[in-house]
Amino acid sequence: MKTHQMTSPNSGRPVANQFIIYDAIGNKYFQSYNSVIAKIASNGQIFLDKNFWDYSTTTGKYRNKFLGECIADTRKKIKVGEYVLVDLNAEMEAHQEQQLKSKFFQKWKDEEAAKEQAFRDERLAERRRLNGFRD
Repeated sequence: MKTHQMTSPNSGRPVANQFIIYDAIGNKYFQSYNSVIAKIASNGQIFLDKNFWDYSTTTGKYRNKFLGECIADTRKKIKVGEYVLVDLNAEMEAHQEQQLKSKFFQKWKDEEAAKEQAFRDERLAERRRLNGFRD
């Protein structure tokens, strides 16, 4: 994932706690503080978090910038079903949990394989020693 800090439309300087996130499969997210507010899926479908999409003035300002529209347009698109309200934060938590599981599962598998190889190496060394072979 790549993260890009949003900038103020007035000053052009980076704004604290407002981020655009890009994942490896082409999805683009808007995150305000610790909450994912909007997702533009790789197929162009737009999802808004049902709990936080209209959380505050600041969140709204940068959500509008992310979507390239005003709140009236966003509300219309929600009403007609063009934008889908979902729990994006639960989705992100599940995605992160899956990434962690796969990362640590692979680490566990690698550790087990290393232990098994070390055991085989020790047995081979012991057999060679008992049979009089020298390294």
